[in-house]
Amino acid sequence: MTSVLESISWLAAASVLSGVVSAGFIWYLWPYRNRLGGRFFIATIGCEALWALSYGVALLVFDPALREVFEIPIWVAINFIGVFFLAFALEYTGRRKLLRSKTMAAVVGLQILHTLVVVTNSLHHVAWSGYRIEPTFGAATVVYAHQPWLFVNAAGFILMIAVGSFLLADTVFSYGPLYRSQAAAIAVSPVFPGLPFLLWLAEIGASPPVNLTPLVFPVHLAFDMYAFFSREMFDLVPAARRTADRAAIENLGSPVVIVDSGHRIIELNEEAARLVDATATAALGRPVSEYLPDVDPAGGKQTYSRRIDGRKRIYAVTTAPLTDASETRVGDTIVFQDITDERQREQRLAVLNRVLRHNLRNDLNVVQGYLEIAAERIDDPELDRMIRTASRNTAGVVALGEKARQIEGAMQADTGDTGPVALLPLVESLRDELRASHPNGTVDVEIPSDTAVRARRSLLEIVLENVLENALEHGDSTTPTATVRLLDPGATEDVLTVEIRDDGPGIPEHELAVLDDTEETALEHGSGLGLWIVKWGVDALGGSVAFDVSEVGTSVRIDLPKAGAVFEASEVPGASEVHGASGASEASDAPEASDAPEPDHE
Repeated sequence: MTSVLESISWLAAASVLSGVVSAGFIWYLWPYRNRLGGRFFIATIGCEALWALSYGVALLVFDPALREVFEIPIWVAINFIGVFFLAFALEYTGRRKLLRSKTMAAVVGLQILHTLVVVTNSLHHVAWSGYRIEPTFGAATVVYAHQPWLFVNAAGFILMIAVGSFLLADTVFSYGPLYRSQAAAIAVSPVFPGLPFLLWLAEIGASPPVNLTPLVFPVHLAFDMYAFFSREMFDLVPAARRTADRAAIENLGSPVVIVDSGHRIIELNEEAARLVDATATAALGRPVSEYLPDVDPAGGKQTYSRRIDGRKRIYAVTTAPLTDASETRVGDTIVFQDITDERQREQRLAVLNRVLRHNLRNDLNVVQGYLEIAAERIDDPELDRMIRTASRNTAGVVALGEKARQIEGAMQADTGDTGPVALLPLVESLRDELRASHPNGTVDVEIPSDTAVRARRSLLEIVLENVLENALEHGDSTTPTATVRLLDPGATEDVLTVEIRDDGPGIPEHELAVLDDTEETALEHGSGLGLWIVKWGVDALGGSVAFDVSEVGTSVRIDLPKAGAVFEASEVPGASEVHGASGASEASDAPEASDAPEPDHE
């Protein structure tokens, strides 16, 4: 037994051991065969195992004819390692579509041809010639003349390994740290067996040259094992990221064009191809100005219009710089959002708004004036009652239009005027104004003088005015009461909660329900704009509002952003002008809402 072991060359033993290690790794990989890239990766390791085991056994065979037969499985493995590794790289990095391409079919066909040439080499000697055994280190190593076909064969194998490694290296630089370690390990691993193969092919080194490639497979497998066991190789697959990137563009539903630093189109989705009226293939590589002459790729937000299918479409154009890992600008992304319907809807609303608020208001003011004159000249009590009812309803419609104009003006105000607003003087000012229109009503204020919120004062004033007005108008008693107080914020440090409680019958449930719906229906609608003003206004202020209706009245709780540090009311800009008597004076001197200039909505 000892003599047999001593007769086995260490070259043969090392090669067989390398093959056994490769086969053992396949056993661990087998459960992952259905993952992206799994079957091709297993096939790649299988070819390595075939190469190493065949080479190890061949080194024990000193019969020249039988020894040459063992070259067949060795070269079958060599030829298809490249095919399977390239297929693995394509599928693993999200280029699965290329696996079924004509190019890939040609690659496979070429490797089959190389294999047939090797199998039949004894008949034509196109791959090698002068095959003979020259033992080295006690192993049946061989020497033969490398014919040109062999170099072509080896060049194809090396090229496929290089392309696969490049695709994996591209993942390293493109997708950040998520896939970097495993992709880098797999991309680098072919270098170790590749170097001795090139030395053997070029007949550099020992004489006779010995192919040590199978002996280096364990080093190559060490990197693969690191990727598999330590970096969740088949759990974090770059193909998912690449597919997600592509799907994000294709499924966006909006045209997307990506240009390089020279403003040439390098990517566009189907919607963009439809926009520019060209196929993606024709547009790629062309200057974007050929298809979108009025769009500046680096111009930020723009508007672009184009006639598509006989209809004019309007797009909001947003551009963003495209940078590489070093933050160098390499291009721009151009996104087109179709705003045609939105623009038309805004135009229709603007026209209707102007007609209803301006024309209708003026006409109703005339009607109301004539109704008041008629009521003074009619002695018939029944006619007088009807005319006064018509006058009140007309006044209600006019007031409704005023509310619409009021909220529109406040909502369109510049958001730059947001700042700290002292709450107590604002509420007291509103209380004094409401006292004139509701002399029997009472507004109790329980707010500390140093309380402030961060808001637009004009908008906050409208919100609180509508809540208080609703509380006083719909009270059951002859002396309706509303109480404004500050609730304990509890653990919330950034929000102040203001509660307005009244003793009225409560807001009807159907009016509160429509606030949560996307639209009003014919059977379920609010009776006015008051609740909508409160909801829209609080939303615009960055807060929230909740309504609680009970038998004893309605409680409206409004959460508003806190202004910051607690301060004295005198520190708030404008606090002294609205506090106490000054506030009443300012309110009485203010121009009537109807006298304010009409905003242009053309």
